[in-house]
Amino acid sequence: MNDPDPQLRVGIIQLVLTDYRCPFFERFAANTRFVVSLFAGQPIADEGVKTARQLSGINLCTTVNHYWQGPIGLVYWQANIRRWLQDFDPDVLVVGGNPRIWSHWSAIMWMHGRRRPVLGWGLGELERTGPVWLQKVRRRAAQTLVRALDGMIAYSSKAKADYVAAGVAADQVVIAHNSVDDSAAKQYLAQLGADRGWMAAWRQRLGLASQLPIVLFVGRLIPQKRLDLLVEACIPLLDRCQLLIVGDGPSKPALEYLAQPCKERIRFAGYQVGMPLAKCFIAADLFVLPGAGGLAVHQAMGYGKAILVSFGDGTEADLVREGQNGSFFKLGDVADLRAKITRCLDDPTMTQRMGEVSLAIIRSEINLDAMVASFTRAVNGAVPCTLKRKSPA
Repeated sequence: MNDPDPQLRVGIIQLVLTDYRCPFFERFAANTRFVVSLFAGQPIADEGVKTARQLSGINLCTTVNHYWQGPIGLVYWQANIRRWLQDFDPDVLVVGGNPRIWSHWSAIMWMHGRRRPVLGWGLGELERTGPVWLQKVRRRAAQTLVRALDGMIAYSSKAKADYVAAGVAADQVVIAHNSVDDSAAKQYLAQLGADRGWMAAWRQRLGLASQLPIVLFVGRLIPQKRLDLLVEACIPLLDRCQLLIVGDGPSKPALEYLAQPCKERIRFAGYQVGMPLAKCFIAADLFVLPGAGGLAVHQAMGYGKAILVSFGDGTEADLVREGQNGSFFKLGDVADLRAKITRCLDDPTMTQRMGEVSLAIIRSEINLDAMVASFTRAVNGAVPCTLKRKSPA
């Protein structure tokens, strides 16, 4: 890795600053000699996104996100982006790979007008819903954006393949596997994992049966997560297991109604953090992500859990190795999901072994330190270009 310029100024634009992303940004700033500034707005009121308002070691500039319904879905404009660029004057800029944030174009033009590079950062082009013409419009918008950038930071191997297919040279795409901080998981496992004396009272408090295995979901309760599939898959199995759903969101009333006939075996624990969330992960026997998402899979693997997943955000293809630490079920197929859950219930030794492999993957391969190192490598790759552009003609 090239030694970075100690005065290099790195600007990062985020639509919102989510709380789970703070450890990454703080470690990125602490592990480099970059001067880092982050520009971010606030989520839409009913999104249910947990945000942060401060960062350690990083200048945080907050803004207002304006949004309206556009031709390719909800589109955004972040106010005062040029003022932030002028005040911070970054040498390298990192923007999200979302073509629906139209203010990115203003930032790209500002940087390129000063012959400075802009890197994109994102999940690639995921499958789109809607009519064919809308899918084509969205794909063209994404391609136009990534081709205007000077390189991409991809969350996964799938994302890199998407960017290359969109016209970005393979050597201009760095994979920084999307990860969450697992340091708390390590501490909670050391504290709670060996002595399970707390578990009986914990199960009783949540209304969980004392002996039945626990199938766990953690995440926002929104339609894209497809919790309806998981509830339907588990209902015929509730004499053998129980379902614990951790999280909150607009889909909760509909899910509670769907689960009403089996409410003794399907529990909604609400939004949990810290030790209460750690207990949910440690007590669970199997983690299932039935729909979109990805970071919850990483989090569950950090607690040593076997994983069942279908189509997520693309990161699951790097995290879950079929038959080793989990399995994939057919997209939208309740019967296949039920069969995969049944297999795990039939062979608890196999399920435990899969969980051990999950933990090994997180500890040795895909983790926050590796993500920071790859992200740093991508920024360093832009440094020679930056220094050349800043040098006198």
